[in-house]
Amino acid sequence: MKKTVVLMASPRLQSNTDILANRVMDGIRSAGSEEDIIDKTDLVELQEFVCCACGQCRAAGECLQFPEVTEILEKIEEADNLVLATPTWWLGPSSYLKIFMDHWGAFLRPDYTSRIAGKRAAVVSCCGNAEINLADQVCSQLSELLSFLKVDVVGTLGVKGVAEIGAVSRDRSALEKAFQLGVALNSK
Repeated sequence: MKKTVVLMASPRLQSNTDILANRVMDGIRSAGSEEDIIDKTDLVELQEFVCCACGQCRAAGECLQFPEVTEILEKIEEADNLVLATPTWWLGPSSYLKIFMDHWGAFLRPDYTSRIAGKRAAVVSCCGNAEINLADQVCSQLSELLSFLKVDVVGTLGVKGVAEIGAVSRDRSALEKAFQLGVALNSK
């Protein structure tokens, strides 16, 4: 049995990001077994829990300020796989993902070694810009962060030119790539 945590960082359900995340989840299911668990977390629900930089998380391995945040951090620690799904906002991930990632100090021990080393991850992002794939840049940034935590990034998918809500649902190539990313993540 494998466990996957999907962090959904768009404020809109059925957004392009949500559609891609769901397609990755379809791929995960196709490559897994009936016992596998996929836990999709809507990060909008955690937006009020802003890190106060108390610095206690590295020693404690949890957020001592917000139990709601610790609950999600623990799910990630217990999971085999992680999916980050975010829209591209001003050359970066959405504020919802960033607010949650600010709590990732809990994934570092006091000596800065990773508590989540060895996990596998996939990153998906989309952007409205049809000329420049800014989503690829976001995927690269997030991959670098995950690599710092010694998480194996199996693959990324940045999709450009999807400004209209639901536009990615007409992009067969992107949907297939998202599905195959899920398959790759849950294989092995």
